[in-house]
Parts: sequence; structure tokens; C-alpha cells
Amino acid sequence: MRKKWQILLLIVLLSFTLNWLPEIANAQNDSAGVTYTTQTPSELMELFLTYSLQNPYIEITKNSAELMFETEENATITITTNNHTEKITGSTTYHQFRITGLNPGNNLITITATTGDSSNSSKTITVNLPDKPKKDSKSIHHQTTNENITIRKKGHLL
Repeated sequence: MRKKWQILLLIVLLSFTLNWLPEIANAQNDSAGVTYTTQTPSELMELFLTYSLQNPYIEITKNSAELMFETEENATITITTNNHTEKITGSTTYHQFRITGLNPGNNLITITATTGDSSNSSKTITVNLPDKPKKDSKSIHHQTTNENITIRKKGHLL
């Protein structure tokens, strides 16, 4: 008699489990979906970012940095880094650009914003990139902390 109750209990538990599996599977799929947007980078900056020239957003990858910030007036941006100066084309209030060719170690980046009335404001930041590991090296190179800038990993919003 005891064995019959155990078998009956096992069948009931198995039945409940099988009935709940599709709902559990659907709940996990719904929460793990990917979100896409049709908004432009400028529209996304308006929604999420309140970065200025004095406090720019910066994302560091292998040997480049992407910067984003907003100015109160339309401005033309000039970047100076590693003895190279580059003017960003266009005059706008939303600025997003990539600086490539950064070297391992400290990289001084000077951002200068020139408005229509020829007034300038600038900010110098230091981006410290780790040395490239040697081929035979087994040591782990940690990402360094940069002061006065906000860093995020690629693909993650703050």
C-alpha cells in the first residue's frame, strides 16, 4: 500500500512539473530579449547623457577612445593628442567622435571647443592605456583607472 502512495505522489509531482515547464521557459525568453532602437546617437544623448566639455563621456577600447559631450552653443571641436591635431567637421551642440591611434601609457588629449563668436573653451584629459602583454607573458593586465572621466565597458550603458 505504501508503494502505491509513493508512485501516485511521484506521478502527481511529475504532472505538475511538466505543466509548469512551458510557462517557466516562456518567462525566461521574455526577460532575455534584445532591445533595438532606431534613435540616432544625438537622440540617445538627449535621453541619457548630460555630459559637458568639462565632464565628457569616454569609452576606451584597445587603442582608441570615443568621446561624447554637449555644448550650450554650436561649436567646432579641435582635438590634440600625441602631437597630432585634428579638427572635427561641422558645428553642432552634440559632439561624438573617436580618437584612434592611442599609445600604451599616458595619452594627453586636449579638446577645444570654438563657438561662432570665436570664444574658446578647452579641457585636457589623460587616458592611461595598459601596456600590451608580451606573447609569452601569462600575466593579467588590468584596465587602469582614469581620473576626471567616466568609463564604461563597450556595449553597456551607465
